[in-house]
Amino acid sequence: MSKIRVLIVDDNLLTAKALYEKLGECQDFELLNIAKDGLEAIELINREKPDVVLLDIIMPKLDGIGVLEYARENKEGNLPVYIVYSAVSHENYVARAMNLGANYYIIKPFDENVLALRIKQLYMDSNIKQYIKKDYSAEAAQKQKNRYDDELKVLATKYMREYGLKAHMTGYCYIRDIVTQAFDSYCHNGNLPKGIYREIAEKNNVTIQKVERAIRNCIENVPAEDDNQKKPTNSQVICQLIEKIRANN
Repeated sequence: MSKIRVLIVDDNLLTAKALYEKLGECQDFELLNIAKDGLEAIELINREKPDVVLLDIIMPKLDGIGVLEYARENKEGNLPVYIVYSAVSHENYVARAMNLGANYYIIKPFDENVLALRIKQLYMDSNIKQYIKKDYSAEAAQKQKNRYDDELKVLATKYMREYGLKAHMTGYCYIRDIVTQAFDSYCHNGNLPKGIYREIAEKNNVTIQKVERAIRNCIENVPAEDDNQKKPTNSQVICQLIEKIRANN
């Protein structure tokens, strides 16, 4: 298979260069260029004909939404796959981007390995499927997210069982919910997104302390190979599960 030609559009050059270098390590990608604003992005898209465009939303001169609007109004031949990323996670922003033709929306900060996987998946899908263009409402955006979360829950359940976690324990459900919500964020060496325990607590109408204790109890009940070995922290176990899903799917 020929390499996937990728264009990065981001006004933050430090972020863009780091992403350029990280994705450049993958033999499946050919990194074309970096555009620092929407106007330069349009010029490079027309000239370079990328397969995939990684598009930041908030930029000077012309933002990511403006780029998508231009692409929709001036489409010729096969459009590139647009993967939009931003720190803005409001459903209306997601729906607006998807309605204008974005193929995927990922929230910053994100794990570059997850992004690389999405690029490959979406590029393959764009070559295999015949897309039916239709308006993408906020309700449709939520339905897509629900399907994605359901798939993650199935994978999380598989690896949680392999780890030895007991499904009848309250902490089991909390762990699975955190895996699902934190999957697209940067999670490594026990570093989970800030506020994730609070989100789970509010969702279940309990205190943060109750969530943490329930998860701890679930982990402590996993049979140990070595009785003298200290059990990993809650966050370390959850990050291990996330990394295992990413590595094997």
